[in-house]
Amino acid sequence: MRKVYRGERIEVSFDLDRCIHVGDCLLTLPEVFDLDRRPWVEADGADPDVVAETILRCPSGALQSKRLDGHPDEVHAATTMEPMRNGPLRVTGEIRLRLDDGTEEILPRATLCRCGGSARKPFCDNTHLRNGFRAPGEPFRIRLSRVRRRIHDPISAAEDPRGSA
Repeated sequence: MRKVYRGERIEVSFDLDRCIHVGDCLLTLPEVFDLDRRPWVEADGADPDVVAETILRCPSGALQSKRLDGHPDEVHAATTMEPMRNGPLRVTGEIRLRLDDGTEEILPRATLCRCGGSARKPFCDNTHLRNGFRAPGEPFRIRLSRVRRRIHDPISAAEDPRGSA
């Protein structure tokens, strides 16, 4: 379920069910993304351009933004797909997803399951880290943080403090 955190100049939204716990938001912009604060997102905690740039680095699209200051929202010239080594398919662009209830959602970014084991298909839920999935692809830099204390062992959604924030 997507939660919305509205600031004066930018609105940030987060969907824990889509998060693959890369943690770049927490490490890059702690004045906006802070697990010890409630709510954990302070949309006005930094310049909206910096907030939007940080959100663009979220590969899963769990974090999204909407500009309220007249600046353009996230746009991509084309839709691209890039397999992440031993992990999901990273898709960037206008992604039209038909949901089980027949509605359509348009996403700017997503990480799609390639291992077949995700409980949240078509999205990745990091099951590939537990089931030994191996496949070629681009290496992806994952930094250790409070949501991923070990490279191959992110916290579960149930353990994630953002579920209640």
